[in-house]
Amino acid sequence: MKNVNMKKWMVLLLSIAMVLSVLAGCTSGGSGSGKAEVPESMTAPLNIGTLMGPTGMGMAGLISEENAPMMNVTVYDAPDQAMAGLLNGDLDVAAIPSNVAAVLYNKTEGGVQLLGVNTGGVLYLLSNNAESVSSLADLKGKTVYASGMGGVPEYAFKALMQNAGLAEDDIELVWMNSHADVVSTLISQGGYALVPEPQVTVAGSKADTVSVDLDINAMWKEAFGYDLPMGVVACRKEVAETRPGDLLYFLNEYNKVLESYNADKDAAAETIAAAGILPAAGIAKQAMPRCNIMLETGFEAAKGILTPLYETLFSYNPQAVGGKIPEDDFYFAKDHESNFSIKLEF
Repeated sequence: MKNVNMKKWMVLLLSIAMVLSVLAGCTSGGSGSGKAEVPESMTAPLNIGTLMGPTGMGMAGLISEENAPMMNVTVYDAPDQAMAGLLNGDLDVAAIPSNVAAVLYNKTEGGVQLLGVNTGGVLYLLSNNAESVSSLADLKGKTVYASGMGGVPEYAFKALMQNAGLAEDDIELVWMNSHADVVSTLISQGGYALVPEPQVTVAGSKADTVSVDLDINAMWKEAFGYDLPMGVVACRKEVAETRPGDLLYFLNEYNKVLESYNADKDAAAETIAAAGILPAAGIAKQAMPRCNIMLETGFEAAKGILTPLYETLFSYNPQAVGGKIPEDDFYFAKDHESNFSIKLEF
């Protein structure tokens, strides 16, 4: 009789253990749910700004009703809208051009911090119904439509011109408000345009006369010896000091989105289209391999990626990085361990 009772107790204890393990998997964000545990400190959603293009593509998976209580994500057409949001406090986190993060850090005397590098080189020189070019020298005396004035597109292109022995007025750069405006003008008027992916793919889908003449990223690496990091995710220092756990939760969820993209490219393309980042999943799928979407948050890793760019831009024009290269306190991961490292591989 004693053995029977003992067996009953063992069965009961095993049943309780199994129930508890299932509940733990549902609430802790373990492998069963794929969801990180929401910090108890998160009493309000993080207000996040991202941009049309690769940064918006990478963050598209965060734009959902499920995430809304924790992350309020807004997609902007132009970087200056996200910059303004950080400066006036409307945004806690924003995806912005890599040099702009340095400018804001200096402008606010350390009031903006770097969370991670999220976009590599995505710039290309397109032509439409115009003679193809094989070098920047071939563009001398010609007009190039572009967007991203004050960001990496402007300073990288001008630094390459300088490296090629061209004066700034050798090529007329016509700056427009958005990448979409540039593509529209290129299609309707012809000529040349400096365009990032995924707008390169969009332009090609609108006219079969569009050609990719120059890979600006490859030219940059050949000229300066390193890859061109174009986009980063930054936050207000006040948020980093008061809500570091919330920011780490955001980065963890961002990393999970990119992991899901790597696991299923078709689903990723559908997610991007559903978020309104691109007009169709087919365009997203075609563009992704050249979008260099990534997330690198570690202190040494992020600093190692950005410092060469900042040094190059500073030597070209100190104001391109706000007058000086950021100190170590620019990097959120210096004081808050964060070592996410992922690139989309297609």
